[in-house]
Amino acid sequence: MRWGVRFLGAALALLLAGFLAFALTVPTAESGDADVRAGDGIAVPTGGAARIATGLALLARGGSRLLITGINPDVSLGAVLAEAGMPPPACCLDVDRSAADTAGNARAAAAWAARHGIARLHLVTSWYHMPRSRLLFARALPGITIVPHPVFPAGATGMPWWREPANWRLVAVEYGKYLWALAARWDIL
Repeated sequence: MRWGVRFLGAALALLLAGFLAFALTVPTAESGDADVRAGDGIAVPTGGAARIATGLALLARGGSRLLITGINPDVSLGAVLAEAGMPPPACCLDVDRSAADTAGNARAAAAWAARHGIARLHLVTSWYHMPRSRLLFARALPGITIVPHPVFPAGATGMPWWREPANWRLVAVEYGKYLWALAARWDIL
């Protein structure tokens, strides 16, 4: 019985320490390399109008191509752009409708980057989703520089995420998904 209690206590302590380490990787303010260079690709997994608007703004600042991945096959690109409040760009917008999850988004981005010779990729996703997205994208795109562009809800820029109670739930759920992604890497599941 003592060994069981000790094991459970050690497991909980390890899980809590891991959560705290994970929480430190969650962005607290908008960041990302503002220097978008010619030849840079931009990948935006769907999940919010602000993500797509940010991706389109990066494309307008000099990126070479933009991939919006994970668009529902039943939703038109026009509807996606309208929700983002953005007109379609004149050039270089690609769409992936096959990805059903973040790992699928990363695989779609890897194929797209290889097809277009992308060596530097700006990843645009929600702030709480960034650590797991970076992990999966880096795994799918070895040798390609991943530049994070976390997206925050309107009015939340500059405010640390931990000051809002609802954000703790978001981060805790993402921590669980992050652990799952780590475990899946070693095929132990």
